[in-house]
Amino acid sequence: MKFINRFLFILFAFGLSFISNAQKIEKANELLYFINTLEKEHNVLFSYADDEIDNIIVPRQKKLSSLEENLQFLREVTPFDYSYHSESNILIIPKSGFKIFCIAAKDKLTKKGIADSYLKINKYIFHSDSNGQFKIPINASIVDVFVSAEGYIPEQLQIDTRKKECCPVFELSPFYEVLDEVLLKNFLTSGINKFTSGILEINYEDFGLLPGLVEPDVLLSLKSLPGITSRNESVSYLNVRGGTHDQNLILWDGIKMYHTSHFFGMISAFNPYMTKKVKLIKNGTSSKFGDGVSSLIDMQTNDSIVSDFKAEVGLNLINTDAIIESPLSQNSSVEFSFRKSINSLWESPTYDRYFDKTFQNTEVTNQDSQVSQQNNDFSFYDSSFNYKNKLSNKDYLKANLFFSHDEFSLNRFDIERNSVNTRSSDLNQTNVAGGIYYKRNWTKTTNTEIQLYGSKYNQNSINADFLDQQRLEQINEVQEIGLRVNLKTKLYKNIALEAGYQLNETGILNSEEIDNPGFFRRTQNSILTNSVYSQVNYQSENSRLNLQLGGRLNHFSKFEKIVIEPRFNLSYKLFDNLFLELLAEEKSQVTSQVIDLQTDFLGVENRRWVLSNLDNRPIIQSQQISTGFNYIKPSWFFNVDLFYKKVEGITTQGQGFQNQFRFSQDHGNYEVKGIDFLINKNLNRISSWVSYSLSENNYNFESLQPSRFHSNLDIRHVISTGLTYEQSGLKLSAGFNWHSGVTVTFPSDDQPLNPEEILFEAPNSRRLSDYFRLDFSSTYTFRIFNKVRALAGFSMWNVLGNSNVYNQFYLLDEAQTIQSFTQNGLDFTPNFVFRLRF
Repeated sequence: MKFINRFLFILFAFGLSFISNAQKIEKANELLYFINTLEKEHNVLFSYADDEIDNIIVPRQKKLSSLEENLQFLREVTPFDYSYHSESNILIIPKSGFKIFCIAAKDKLTKKGIADSYLKINKYIFHSDSNGQFKIPINASIVDVFVSAEGYIPEQLQIDTRKKECCPVFELSPFYEVLDEVLLKNFLTSGINKFTSGILEINYEDFGLLPGLVEPDVLLSLKSLPGITSRNESVSYLNVRGGTHDQNLILWDGIKMYHTSHFFGMISAFNPYMTKKVKLIKNGTSSKFGDGVSSLIDMQTNDSIVSDFKAEVGLNLINTDAIIESPLSQNSSVEFSFRKSINSLWESPTYDRYFDKTFQNTEVTNQDSQVSQQNNDFSFYDSSFNYKNKLSNKDYLKANLFFSHDEFSLNRFDIERNSVNTRSSDLNQTNVAGGIYYKRNWTKTTNTEIQLYGSKYNQNSINADFLDQQRLEQINEVQEIGLRVNLKTKLYKNIALEAGYQLNETGILNSEEIDNPGFFRRTQNSILTNSVYSQVNYQSENSRLNLQLGGRLNHFSKFEKIVIEPRFNLSYKLFDNLFLELLAEEKSQVTSQVIDLQTDFLGVENRRWVLSNLDNRPIIQSQQISTGFNYIKPSWFFNVDLFYKKVEGITTQGQGFQNQFRFSQDHGNYEVKGIDFLINKNLNRISSWVSYSLSENNYNFESLQPSRFHSNLDIRHVISTGLTYEQSGLKLSAGFNWHSGVTVTFPSDDQPLNPEEILFEAPNSRRLSDYFRLDFSSTYTFRIFNKVRALAGFSMWNVLGNSNVYNQFYLLDEAQTIQSFTQNGLDFTPNFVFRLRF
């Protein structure tokens, strides 16, 4: 913990050192600041209309000594005359012939005003207001206007001021859109966009509604997208195209997160109202990103600097939260969020459903005969903090901090000889991360980014056993620090280059201690990874062809090994409405999760992080290729993707076997091939979709018998449908999910009379019953006061209350009798939300 604390302190000390200078840098470019400086230096007073000189930028210039020289400079660079009313009073008035004209700058994707945008007419420069609007003096009928903003492609247009247009709009495109155009907006529902590169992005500022979710959940929302399942209905176990959850690279503002959920997988650990957007990449990942052989889930908080105070509070049947955004100056602002469970005040029906699902067949619910009474206490909370500062027109700084905590305690009592014995068991999970991000726009086509970050995850449990009079303490701890330097530049009109360097040091500790009999085991390892990467992005003149070609070179210190990872991403417009997509990549990772015993960590969160090693845990490497077609017509979207993926270096301990391979230690690979198909229909306020996935997922472990068999995540057929409706603040959403039964291993019919161990059939040779779930959601947004809006809504998960079994396993009891255990998904689960936005 010490090195993370020191590292985070250094990061924030580094960031805060910019604060005092940042405001001076930006303010020195404002006309108002310039005038105030002249008033102090020359003992004069300027008279002006505030709204006329507001947001006018003065170019930097060398120091001028006399007042007259400064006034002459201002006459040249601003649309005003500066005339003496008296010896000490100077009037600022618009030049003759000028009239006030309105122009607006908006984001091409979101259609929202860009607050920090700049407009140039001739030699005059203006800064927009918080809505992205400019009110500028103009003295010509036809003017050439140049508009720019950080992170956007500048636009230059000719405007006829004689037209009676209320306020002409410039739509600026984000830099990435030049070589990554939006293929489809409002994919499934509003706020989900699909790009030509295959990226799926959820924008929570404009998010609609998905079936079963009363409000957006950062990770749970992804399960509605094709190719993503969760065998156990958990956001801490997302399976992307047959991969395990630990094979997903999950980033929060560029920081890798080793813990992603609350309530042991039931909800995301990230406040959706603090998260601006999430990108999902299943294949064809940019060479900028290493790690995560299965997918990339990139969460990003808001980068914009607010000009007005904003706040919102919310309550649902699981937690309450609050978010505050406040400007510190014209060029800096802070954002803070806090969320906490409410079960200490009221254990709602939703909480009861979550609790029953989470703790089924664990130490919590499997009481032994001596226990006469038990009680438990559970809580979680998370908070995040962002500081943003526009140091100058070219420099941007962001510092952020994230903290989450889950705590569960179980107290058991038994009465023996008129005395009460108490045993307490505890499980704690804590995740803390922080970073400093700095961006410099050297020119309109070249920028650099530098990020320093640190992350720490800790899972600690104490399990007190009555029967054995034994106390077991287990610890799993992950610590990581990193540095990333990235360069983006536009080489030609349609060719861009991105290159960079990344350094990561990851350390993992695992510890076990038993008091009766005395036993202690502790392992601690670390790996230093140095990576360089580059990528060329090409877009043809007619935008029919979009190509990303790159590679990444990783050097792993412990292995003294270099791994080269090529990346390929192509999109080609075959016809007016038909697009071809071809993606390929190789990736690697050195961190993974394993299960030593199913009862570890109270059996609730039994996965622990480990590092690859030279002995029995190789570097995990993947090769993946996919091709698909996108057909787009007005209001219609058809998509089909064929994919093949092979992941090598997986271990039996990482698969969670509960059959004959439960205690095996071997490494091998899995291969998955399949097809995803989607139809999406939009009719004004209505959106509907049907998706179907067919896949086959097989293990290969050479030392096991048999060596090839179906994966634990082999779900052959998946069908999902949905229907959403939006009008005047009302949102309705309904849909169902169905998939064929998951694989399971049954005991053999030929068991000995008193078996010491269970004899099983061929591994994963049977399947459980099919899964089916019907969901519904509804929300309504309305205004209470002039500046206060409210949102109320409710949802129903598994409306029909289907008993969906996602796991079945077998154990021997004390009488050497085979006992069968099942684990079920959520029963009918309602939820309710109410939010106020100020």
